[in-house]
Amino acid sequence: MLLASPFILTAQKVQAVPNKPVPTELILEPWIIGSETAAQWNGLLPTVNAPAHRSKAYPGQHLTLAVGAQGKDRDLLLREGTYTFTVAFRGAAQSFQGLHPSQTRRIKAEGADFVLSVLKEAKVDSGKLEDAVSMISLALFEVDWVVPAEAKDGTATFGGTFTSSTGKVTPLKDRTVEILSFDRIAKEGGFKDQKESNDWMMTYYQHPEPSRLLHALRMEKDNPASKQPNGIAFKVAVLKSSSLAAQDLLLRLKGEDRSLRGFALLLLSEAGYDLTSYLKTLTEEEQAWFEKAREAASALPDPYDLRPDASDLYRVTTRMDMLWSLFLVTGDQEPVRAVSQPLAWRDDWKVFTKMRDEYQKTGKRTNGMSIELVRAMAYGASGWSLGSFVRHHPLVTDFVEAWKQDATIPKVIQEELGTLITNPAFKRQ
Repeated sequence: MLLASPFILTAQKVQAVPNKPVPTELILEPWIIGSETAAQWNGLLPTVNAPAHRSKAYPGQHLTLAVGAQGKDRDLLLREGTYTFTVAFRGAAQSFQGLHPSQTRRIKAEGADFVLSVLKEAKVDSGKLEDAVSMISLALFEVDWVVPAEAKDGTATFGGTFTSSTGKVTPLKDRTVEILSFDRIAKEGGFKDQKESNDWMMTYYQHPEPSRLLHALRMEKDNPASKQPNGIAFKVAVLKSSSLAAQDLLLRLKGEDRSLRGFALLLLSEAGYDLTSYLKTLTEEEQAWFEKAREAASALPDPYDLRPDASDLYRVTTRMDMLWSLFLVTGDQEPVRAVSQPLAWRDDWKVFTKMRDEYQKTGKRTNGMSIELVRAMAYGASGWSLGSFVRHHPLVTDFVEAWKQDATIPKVIQEELGTLITNPAFKRQ
């Protein structure tokens, strides 16, 4: 099982191993990715899924480069090289000299996670296959190019050279990223329908576009679900991720209707931005209206507080939804790790199933809601949501695979992480 084309990460396919060995050589076209990738990969296994390539970027965003290689000794080739990169944008250039990889990772073929999970479930030895599902590696670098805060529309060009351990210099092919100004997004960044807006949210961390938040607010202004804690948590996290986009949003609220403008101001306030100067530009009546709305608004609960409460059946699951919103914005491990914690309540699920079976036999219901039942519900919701994200988000798969081998993770959670796809408790009830 190997890659059909190791040169294009997103087009890797799992298929039969070719008899002819692949020569060790550099892939000349670099990969442009978010600078946060290095942090997302901390603590993961040596083989991971490919990060999303960035073809567009916005003022204030951080970009870096990755360089790939193929062949048996590709990791050694990447690590022993010395690299120089240059980023040119609108007549200015920034160079990064004498670099060595900060980390290298082998990249899985597309579909490899599914193939491996099927073989493991069938108890087929997949050891050799795990070594064969990758034919390329990526090297990351401590390069952090920031799109200028006042950037106008244009194209940023990333270029560079690779110098081998023998001194041979190889030019890398140029890659370009389209830079979109806030003004352009304000004019052209709208969503054609709710599906496009939902897709934007579900893949946000792969292609973050904070300046489209105003368009999302317009699309969702009549949707009650957008005011739920997880929807608010998503929007607040977007605002926290980009102070430039938050400032731009504030400047563009003047022409919006009162309900949208008020909701946006509440989001900005929740995100920690000082609105004093802006509020002084409003009429006294508008200021009074907003202050009343702010006093009436409830602060977001702490999503990491997963203590069960028998008087609030949905307390834990509501916070888990908020944690997934944080992941969708940032791609960070921390909220996903928190979602996995209720897997430790496996014994409570056993209590629940015993009570359920007894009810099916006798028709006798349990009086009231117990802590055990609340924990059982959270256990099932944790496993179901993790399984869903594993199926649709390769980065979450990489997290889970690493945690199953992490000695700091409780054994019961590691065991449950190994049953996300097959455990009946993790099916929709």
